[in-house]
Amino acid sequence: MKRAANRGRGAVRTTARLVSVAAATARVAGAALVHPGRAGDAAADALVRAVESLGGAYIKVGQLLATRSDLIGPRLAHRLSRLQDDVAAMSTTDALAVLDRTRPPLPASAYAAVAKGPVASGSIACVYRWEPEPGAAPVALKLRRPDAAATVPVDTAMLRWCARLCAKTPWMRSSPVVAIVDDLCAAVLNQLDLDRERVMLTRLREALKDEARIVIPAPVDEYSNAELLAMEFITGLDRQMFATAAPSLRDEGITTLVRAMYELVFVHGFVHIDLHQGNAYLLPDGRLVLLDVGFAHVLSEFSRERFTRFFGGMVTGRGQECAEILLTTTKGVDHHGQNLARFQAKVVRLVEESAELDVASFSVPRFAARLFQIQQSNGYYAEPEMMFPLLCLIALEGTVNELAPHMDFQIEAAPYIMSSLIDQ
Repeated sequence: MKRAANRGRGAVRTTARLVSVAAATARVAGAALVHPGRAGDAAADALVRAVESLGGAYIKVGQLLATRSDLIGPRLAHRLSRLQDDVAAMSTTDALAVLDRTRPPLPASAYAAVAKGPVASGSIACVYRWEPEPGAAPVALKLRRPDAAATVPVDTAMLRWCARLCAKTPWMRSSPVVAIVDDLCAAVLNQLDLDRERVMLTRLREALKDEARIVIPAPVDEYSNAELLAMEFITGLDRQMFATAAPSLRDEGITTLVRAMYELVFVHGFVHIDLHQGNAYLLPDGRLVLLDVGFAHVLSEFSRERFTRFFGGMVTGRGQECAEILLTTTKGVDHHGQNLARFQAKVVRLVEESAELDVASFSVPRFAARLFQIQQSNGYYAEPEMMFPLLCLIALEGTVNELAPHMDFQIEAAPYIMSSLIDQ
């Protein structure tokens, strides 16, 4: 009986969520129809409001798209960028309720800090500035939003259902779409556990401990739990700093960011998927601040090593090596080898053509899309886990294209690839 009741409640929540998504979609379409003369602006504004109203996983997608103005256009990217740290905040009542559930209980000063309102608000949590004692170092209190805790599980369940439906179609039957979506949904759901983020934050600090130009807040373990992450409060954060800094300082900051991400992925297997300007800040002294590792993934040693070798081959145009690396991670559906030679030849051609492109012409999303098409048409699919570093690089490339378009961000990877391979 209890199981049946739970299924019934789950069905009600899913139905309600589907209605919300349909209503939001209708509002976007309606805005474009009502204002045909400025349909682009109206639809973009309506889309951002719709994404914000849906919350959770939808905001996460919006944040990622905001890093790719080259793909969606600067108008929509600019509007979506607000979702990176300025989502409508949760109510004070909901925020204080999180403190009420915290053990050991926080002092009255923490309640007063939360009552003043957040200094930043994202898809999963809001951040508040708290001074435990007058004159003491401030602490950031990151509180999980109750609406995210309610909607994200429903959204991921719907996405998994869609993946399983797609897997039954003839053109997707042999693909690992279910495994890919399951892994992605697991990463999204992990964001709801702020205690896990505390562990990941510690891991990130350890991985980059020798990088003097990178600042990562230290967690405050005694106040942290699944709903609350307490950490060092970093002062002086300004989202406009990258845009307004002197070109030399901006380039130095972007270089630091690119090198840090490569060290994390290739050397440590740590993938910061949520790489947008709400999570990476440039300080006036040129140091880089990295925040928010809730949406992060640690690669298996197998996937880290294979991706490192593949990326190194891709940058240098070694197509045959890339094809062989992919084959060590794939499962082919053709047992007669009829597609194997074609698969290898197409991968070789893709890698060699991509290596000949200049900085302005190469695109990680286009490369990934062509690679997936080659896999789909030949029945060989790479290890699903390899999608995580690709997502990281898609966001990283978008940031580089916007702030330092002259940088060859692929070549910057070379020292870290070599270091990783030598250590093996």
